[in-house]
Amino acid sequence: MEEIQLKDICDLDNGYAFKSDDYVDNSNTLNCRMSNIRPDGSFDILYSAKYLPDEFAEKYKDYILHDGDLIIAMTDMAGDPKILGVPTVVDTQGFCLLLNQRVGRLRFIRDRVNADYLKLALQCPKVRTYLKRFAGGGVQLNVSKKDILSAPVCMRNEEEQNHIAGLFKRVLEVKTKRERELQLLDDLIKARFVEMFGSINNNVYGFDIRTLQDVCEQIKDGTHQTPTYTEDVENSFKFLSSKDVTSGKIDWSKIKYIPADLHEELYARIKPQKGDILLAKNGTTGVAAIVETDDVFDIYVSLALLRPIDMNSVYLWAAINSAETKHQFDGSLKGIGVPNLHLGEIKKTKIIVPPIELQNEFEVFAKQVDKSKVVVYLED
Repeated sequence: MEEIQLKDICDLDNGYAFKSDDYVDNSNTLNCRMSNIRPDGSFDILYSAKYLPDEFAEKYKDYILHDGDLIIAMTDMAGDPKILGVPTVVDTQGFCLLLNQRVGRLRFIRDRVNADYLKLALQCPKVRTYLKRFAGGGVQLNVSKKDILSAPVCMRNEEEQNHIAGLFKRVLEVKTKRERELQLLDDLIKARFVEMFGSINNNVYGFDIRTLQDVCEQIKDGTHQTPTYTEDVENSFKFLSSKDVTSGKIDWSKIKYIPADLHEELYARIKPQKGDILLAKNGTTGVAAIVETDDVFDIYVSLALLRPIDMNSVYLWAAINSAETKHQFDGSLKGIGVPNLHLGEIKKTKIIVPPIELQNEFEVFAKQVDKSKVVVYLED
């Protein structure tokens, strides 16, 4: 293995500055923008898809991308950069893709370079840290062609490149398979919910329809003051925000901690407890998770806490995460830039309230499905 500069094996082609006026409702030609490069290095051409006239394929033929091309994000938002310097390998999915401005195409100038290996090499922390040193701009961070091509890269011989890329591909295939299986199990819970309870618009079983305020003794959000964080985990308390509630469960892996004196002040106002529902007010707006622990922790204003009255927490969790409730939330979002779900709108949101016996029956089913998820996680 040797450390070289990217310019020793690649040159970089900049994209074209297509205008928003160029977009059409539908075509076979797509504008490949930096948002199509996902933070995990995957490529999603249909993410917030922007279509261009098909005649642009000839007019801008120098900017056409092909399957297997390696591209890299040259711009990101300054406040929360996620894709700056992130590379990905293009998958056209049969579309004609045109390279947009601030996305660079890495063109090999040396033989025996595996694009999938180079993508991995460019994702290592050392390269990411190196590129962020050069990032300039105000609201947006930008890195130049020169800066990208000066990045240090650990290169191996062709056989080693192919071996490493092949291993990663197999790992990715397993990960994708498991994610698909987990999604199917989530879909099963949602389908069972509709089967058992119907919907507000088609209340075939004649169940009560109430607001969240009717079925919760408490609906509050977390502290509005910006907390002071600490690295002293032993003498501090967990602090959650909407970033920790993104998939219908609380993710404890990346939480932050606040000092004990600040906790005492915050905990006097709101005390999360087992069985409560945490609801994201912004970010992953409208996503809810159940508190399944007796641990003491605090929450930020980006989360609302709902404490049910005579309601099964698992049923309420499913009702809040349903497509019908999401539609209500989406229609009430307020704010410019970062949409926010206000407490008043949450309280007015309607849900179906079936008898507690049916709610409990649904909980049994949902927990059985959760056990199947554990099996998926543990599969070899």
